[in-house]
Amino acid sequence: MKLAAIRSTVLVAGAVLLVGLVFAVFTQHAWEDYWITFRVSRNLATGHGLVYTPGERLHSFTSPLGVLLPAAFCWLTGNQSDALVLWLFRLTSLGFLAAGMVLLFQALQSLQLQRVACWLTVALVALDAKIVDFSINGMETGLLIFFLALAIHGLLVAGPRQMLRIGVGWAGLMWTRPDSCVYIAILGVGALLFLPGRTGGKSRVEWIKMLFFAGLVCAVLYAGWFVWAWWYYGTPVPHTIAAKGANRPPFLFDVLIADLVMFPVKLLTPFATSLQFTFLPGYADHGGWPTVLSVASYTLGFLAAFAWVLPGMRPATRLFSLSCFLGNFYLTAVLKYYPPWYLPTVAVLGYLTLGLLFDQALSLAERLSQSPGGGGWGRCLHGGLRMVGIGLVAGQLAVTVCVARQLQLQQALIENGLRRPIGLWLRAHAQTPRDTVMLEPLGYIGYYSGLKMLDIPGLASREVVQTRKRLGPYRENQIGLELKPDWLVLRPCDLFEPFPESKYLQELYEPVKVFDASDKIKAIHWLPGRPYLQFDQLFIVYHRKPEATAEPPAPESGK
Repeated sequence: MKLAAIRSTVLVAGAVLLVGLVFAVFTQHAWEDYWITFRVSRNLATGHGLVYTPGERLHSFTSPLGVLLPAAFCWLTGNQSDALVLWLFRLTSLGFLAAGMVLLFQALQSLQLQRVACWLTVALVALDAKIVDFSINGMETGLLIFFLALAIHGLLVAGPRQMLRIGVGWAGLMWTRPDSCVYIAILGVGALLFLPGRTGGKSRVEWIKMLFFAGLVCAVLYAGWFVWAWWYYGTPVPHTIAAKGANRPPFLFDVLIADLVMFPVKLLTPFATSLQFTFLPGYADHGGWPTVLSVASYTLGFLAAFAWVLPGMRPATRLFSLSCFLGNFYLTAVLKYYPPWYLPTVAVLGYLTLGLLFDQALSLAERLSQSPGGGGWGRCLHGGLRMVGIGLVAGQLAVTVCVARQLQLQQALIENGLRRPIGLWLRAHAQTPRDTVMLEPLGYIGYYSGLKMLDIPGLASREVVQTRKRLGPYRENQIGLELKPDWLVLRPCDLFEPFPESKYLQELYEPVKVFDASDKIKAIHWLPGRPYLQFDQLFIVYHRKPEATAEPPAPESGK
């Protein structure tokens, strides 16, 4: 490897690790969903099986690697320190993220991009607040980005083991998030459309053969988990998918095609799609961020999603742009659900598109500057583009700094100040370890209480999903009357109603404890994205009255 390549590798990896470590040390952020998965990891490490509740074989997590790596760290450290396990997982995730950024940098260099465009693209990815946060807070995003980068490297960089790089990258994506099969299909279709005759000079037939064998490699490497999960849980499909999809309308292929045809029109109304949030901070939909940030995010996202239809675009630009477009279609029209940890994949595809567009604009400016009569315009355009690049990186860094401040306070006031204490309080006041708790925020409270959780929508509870399906979409709000939990943990602004009328809550339960951080949040002067914290600033714990006897109301006619 040449000295310049070694220097670039060290700089990229070192910068990514430095940003991630500073962010982790400053925020100490540990994501709510990490504790859902870690309860499963700890049960495996302590001999209770890969389950959320001992004795119940329920696939209550999504990422195989996201549950197995913490379990391994837990076992290796003797189950002595949850904090140590989290830090080991953080460092592992950051290491994978750094390696992924190196692969992306090398892939961009193989396309003969100017160095400034390569560095701009990597900087935008590595400084994205969602990607940084979900690589250090216990989620599997660092692993996801690495395997995505490995697959992209295989698609763009010809040479030895090209098929193996693609296949291993695809398999790693499946081990990280099983719904990655959608992005594998999207990238495969895009590669067949745009890359034949370009990367390595392969024909379309040769590309079909290579992608077919890469798919076989992926299938072989993922088959072990697929078969084992089917045997252990009775299904290879995570229960989290069944919980989120309960009572949704049936999937119709003709409706999907119609949605795809109309999706470009739908993208003209930004808040109806995931595109608006692709480049925004997590949970920006709660508010508290300047309008200019939303406008910039939507504008860049729109450009990234439609660059593939513009004339004169490079094949790689079309590949990433079409993948960004279809990825947003999947989140918006198929899942109809796009929380921030679902967005890093489409964000990376979008940033790659923008980086390639930037390079092509730079090349245009250079040609103009060398043409007769166009030198002045070309130099102005070239200088303007460089200023735009500096502005994008500076803006990305500023947003990430603001998010770091937001999450530092969120961790201190909400996670450590409310949700963890609620879990410990329930553990101390529960009558038996089998007391049941109904709530929406399952992570901290479920882990630290150790109780039987009846979470909404049922990520860790077979009973909740079965009851929701039995009641149907019009009677889901009777779930509290049906399951009769011993405890309720509710926010005034909760997104679900466990009872059809408030009178049932008053008749059956009594408030026994209030956890409130609203005054502390209100007193903070500088808090970017304040409404995100305010959403969780107040929790009320209810206990079921001994004499509670109310029964569910009879279903209305026709429902």
